[in-house]
Amino acid sequence: MCAYVITFPIWKGQQWSAFRGHVRLSNEQVLIARFNDTTHIEQELRFLEQHQRVKSKIEGKYIKAVYNLLPMIVQVIRTPTFTDVLFDNCVDWQLTGGNLQHLLRIYFAYDLYKGQAPRDCTLENIMRNGESIVVLDFGLRKRTENYCIYWNPMILKGKQCLSQYQWSLGIMYLVMTNGSFIINEIHKRIQNWVNGGKLDLVSLITTKKQSIISLLQQLLSPDNPIPWEQIPHHSAFRDDPKCKTILKLYEVRSMSDLKFRSASRLSSKQSGRKTQRTSLILHESTSNSNQSTSNQSLITKISSLYKNKFIEEYKQRCNSSLKTSKQINNFFTNNKMKLKFATKQSDHTVQLSCDLRSLRTGSNLSNLGLTQRIDDSEDKKLNRRLSQQEIDYDKIRSRVSSIRMAIKEYKARSLRNLSQDSNPLTQNSVELTYPNNYIQLIKRPQVEIDILTSKYLRSLECINIIGQTVAKAIEFLDALQNFWIIPLFLVFKRMLQLRLEIEKFLEAQINSFNIDQWKEVCNSREYLQFLSRIKSDNCLVKNEMILLMKASQNKADQLDKSKREKVLWFLNDNLESNIQPICLSYMKEQLLLAVIDKRGLQREPIEWLKLQLSLKASIIITQLPVLVCESNEFSYEKHLELQNSQNYAEILKYCEQLKINI
Repeated sequence: MCAYVITFPIWKGQQWSAFRGHVRLSNEQVLIARFNDTTHIEQELRFLEQHQRVKSKIEGKYIKAVYNLLPMIVQVIRTPTFTDVLFDNCVDWQLTGGNLQHLLRIYFAYDLYKGQAPRDCTLENIMRNGESIVVLDFGLRKRTENYCIYWNPMILKGKQCLSQYQWSLGIMYLVMTNGSFIINEIHKRIQNWVNGGKLDLVSLITTKKQSIISLLQQLLSPDNPIPWEQIPHHSAFRDDPKCKTILKLYEVRSMSDLKFRSASRLSSKQSGRKTQRTSLILHESTSNSNQSTSNQSLITKISSLYKNKFIEEYKQRCNSSLKTSKQINNFFTNNKMKLKFATKQSDHTVQLSCDLRSLRTGSNLSNLGLTQRIDDSEDKKLNRRLSQQEIDYDKIRSRVSSIRMAIKEYKARSLRNLSQDSNPLTQNSVELTYPNNYIQLIKRPQVEIDILTSKYLRSLECINIIGQTVAKAIEFLDALQNFWIIPLFLVFKRMLQLRLEIEKFLEAQINSFNIDQWKEVCNSREYLQFLSRIKSDNCLVKNEMILLMKASQNKADQLDKSKREKVLWFLNDNLESNIQPICLSYMKEQLLLAVIDKRGLQREPIEWLKLQLSLKASIIITQLPVLVCESNEFSYEKHLELQNSQNYAEILKYCEQLKINI
């Protein structure tokens, strides 16, 4: 059985295609990049592994924040005809809209590709990952027949291009902030520049902030762009608070922080740490020797002043300590002080009395520089603090004793329960004896929860056959380039309706499978988590349906008026309308015949036969009740087995058994 399921096609190119799908075991949403030509993919995989983007190899490792701008590999599946790479942090396809923070993240992502083959630095390769972005750029899409606006236009004049990706970043910002409709206008202005006119792209900038205008002027300069290394240090990023956070996250210092520090400054800092004194630090000038000499003499004078002042303060402290030493000695020889400390039995008081005794019998107190005088008020404070500690200790001891008593009672009750397990009346009386300490253990209906999740997941997998059929049909019929996308959108919409019916069953807590302890199952945490996961998956499927809807509406606009009116009523995101009859009509009368006749791209006959099997299964599932996965002629497990089989005769025999009335 295949470890993953393709649910929706996203993008198709000459070298690779993108699909949305999920892993079977974990139901994890992934993006699937399928490469038909595996010549360059090994180099790309090595690059991602070098930057710690293989999920199975980064457990417990420190990952640089900038590496998160690259796709995370979940799994690599190699077959004789293609290679599928599963990614898990770029599920939100294509960045729509943007700001200065996204532009800065795109810069750091492409900065990782230094030394690699040239990338296809376009906005179509930028994915959304929450508030951040992911660059899904394998550098395989080659445009040789047409010019791309993301390329520096110097190549149109046959001149050397000095920029790396500066021009691409500038165009990306214009498209992000203005929309894709601006691409045609950029094409016109570039063509005007090639014909000898002036290249004016600054007038397309919508912002009035001067620092951003300056940045784009330097990025969109074909012959003299801003150096690549200086881009993150531009004032447009430095003045933006959110960009500052990104710069700090990716550990980029400002230009002033990167300046060379003089040797005198470093030595003064080291000496300051040793003496713990404040000193005046002056930068050493290497350009003027006279100035260096004068600075050194000034430092010497200031140091001597600090030294003389320190000596005078030290003498004053010594004189004051001589005056107060007699008072301190008299205080320590006071009998009241001895008695007070002797009456306390805690470890703190014993240690304190020892310390005072050592002070009294030690060396001359005047040499210690003691300036603080202990008086009666501090003695009272100390007594209050010690008495409060005793109160706290009593509370702790009482709590510990109560805990010990509770443990003893629990052990005794456990022994009685073991000895009287056969007598339920005695057991109940034991519980009533200790009503305050008794904790009732509720057995979780784990077996029933597992049965519920397995049955519902099986129903969802059965419904997902419809989505997989749509994805494969879009590829085989090349539906994104013709009108087949309209009926396929209708089939996909019907699949989402079936999934939403399952969600409604779970929300209403309908016991469809007659599971025991149903109330406990519905109140369990696993039930709520399962319902939340179904809702989240349905939201993703709805987003996929909207993408299909937009593609279908674009094709519907090319139809004549009579045909367009026949399809416009279901080309929307209204999921409450009854589309089952028209959906079955399209599936039986148009799609199935097209698949049987192989009206599409050149594919292996067994692949067309598997698509025919999936389409017939989808027709049957669409007509079955929502939680029923099988009929007399259709078996879900048999369908999965044949989809992974290469026996043409066996698949054909089973496909003929599925009778569909056309």
